[in-house]
Amino acid sequence: MSLLRKDRWQSIDSLELFEGGKDYFPVVEAALLKAQKSIYLEVYIFSADEQAQKIAKLLIDAAQKGLDVKVIIDWFGASPFRFESEFIKSGIQLNYYNPGWFGPFGFSRTHRKLIIVDEQEVYLGGINICDEAKNSFGNLLNGLRWDLALRATGAVVENAHATFLRQWQRLQPNSMNPQNILKRMLEQELPWGNNQFLGLRHDAKSEIALVARDNLHHRRDIERASLKAIGQSREEIWLVTPYFLPGRRLRKALVNAAQRGVAVNLLLGKDEFRMLNWAVPTLYGQFLKANISIYEYPNGLLHAKTLVVDGRWATLGSSNFDHFSFLLNHEANLIVRNHEVIKVIRYRITDQVMKLAQKVYSEAYDQRPIYEKLANWISYIFVRFVLSIITAGTKDKALPSIRD
Repeated sequence: MSLLRKDRWQSIDSLELFEGGKDYFPVVEAALLKAQKSIYLEVYIFSADEQAQKIAKLLIDAAQKGLDVKVIIDWFGASPFRFESEFIKSGIQLNYYNPGWFGPFGFSRTHRKLIIVDEQEVYLGGINICDEAKNSFGNLLNGLRWDLALRATGAVVENAHATFLRQWQRLQPNSMNPQNILKRMLEQELPWGNNQFLGLRHDAKSEIALVARDNLHHRRDIERASLKAIGQSREEIWLVTPYFLPGRRLRKALVNAAQRGVAVNLLLGKDEFRMLNWAVPTLYGQFLKANISIYEYPNGLLHAKTLVVDGRWATLGSSNFDHFSFLLNHEANLIVRNHEVIKVIRYRITDQVMKLAQKVYSEAYDQRPIYEKLANWISYIFVRFVLSIITAGTKDKALPSIRD
């Protein structure tokens, strides 16, 4: 039986949290340098700055030593990719995900940030291969990019390895042949059963699961897991995302949690895409009325994507809480429950809130000038219209019960 049809929950051997590139890249570089067998990397942005050059050189050196080095980069996110000729010359196997603005997989992108070394350790989070002090255009940010990532060892690495190879297979010639699609579906791409969409467990057992959404049978995995945990919340929710344009289900789940007495907190990114900055505040009203706390991150670039529930359950990875991540892009998250790292993630979030975030108050929100309210509403309608076109054909499926 394929790994991807087994129970996704695994025991935890080791789990380590990294805050930003300053913590993350030295450890990744050391792992790439010591690799003995294989390096698999899938990433959205692979820039050409000094940090990216270091990673590129380590990958090239590994391939030249005879290691199996496979790299998947998103055609759009990494364009123009400046290391292509050097990679191919060194023996790196390189694949672009979905070449073209509207490629073989439609408009979808691979937004994953996934590294597997020697089938022994996996690195996963929101950190791209780029300098944390610069934006995607190479310009200096007004502060650092704040991001989070995890390093895990144990049985979950086997699932991450299988997930990467499944993606690799999709990008091979004739992979979209109906016969090959059916074979992959039967062998390894069946969706989780409802009993596998487990949220919180109020016991002492520490577990970890890898969830990777695609546009076949794992289209709702990350969203379903998040909704289940929110539905089971009793005490507190921290939702952190740079791009926040949730669908009706997620909005309702957050409001319902707040109405049950759960302390719901949102830390949202700002100042990267102006249209989103104007559109998102349209949603604030319903949250503020439900006593949900909203914090905006105005300096630098908030890039972490995580959800922490009751200090017992957390998901962290590449998935934003918006239509692109939930309905279109290929994403990868780790879900952790009943482990000490969850408290560390929560502490890092609240530390950022106290140091840098600005709270949105109901009074100031209600007293916005009429032109600002109108601009927010028009921007929101426009963004939703564009998203409805881009994500056309993505249909909701029945969600599992929140009961454990």
